[in-house]
Amino acid sequence: MSGIFHDNASRSEYLLDNARFFNLATSSAVGEPWIATLNYVVKRSPLRLFWYSMAQSLHSQNIRREAAASGAIYLTAIPDSPLPGLDGAQFTGTAREIERNECADVHDYYYLHNFPDSRIRAQWMLPLSEFAGAGKRRFYELRLEQWWLLDLEGWRQNKEDCRIPVPLASLYVPSRPL
Repeated sequence: MSGIFHDNASRSEYLLDNARFFNLATSSAVGEPWIATLNYVVKRSPLRLFWYSMAQSLHSQNIRREAAASGAIYLTAIPDSPLPGLDGAQFTGTAREIERNECADVHDYYYLHNFPDSRIRAQWMLPLSEFAGAGKRRFYELRLEQWWLLDLEGWRQNKEDCRIPVPLASLYVPSRPL
């Protein structure tokens, strides 16, 4: 493996920890596809992405109907990448709306990890009441089930656009309870 990464797990960790946004693909009750770009925080063991959205947004409605989802993340400023600074991953998983009794923990985790600086966090943090009951927003979780990286070496060698499967177990690290 070339560049700053020792293996596909370290590349994956870098993407998860630095991308900040992902594209989430869902489908409607009649199979119409929809994609949304969302700001996320990651939690491992098991590997999950957390975000919030308006409860009535189309992808939120789709998740309530069908939990299967897929997505992609990418970064364009990767040091020493065989492509001009590009790296990315695709994944599948199961999405769900966070239950009311879990909401406070997810709220704290999301804002702490999305905005580590307490001054910036205070500017962006919405009250917990926005995410449950009559609130217009909800937190969501996507439990990742499969993960693929762009095959950067293959692209460099023969310009073929392929993916490399990465076992999720290689991305699990001990983490704090949610």
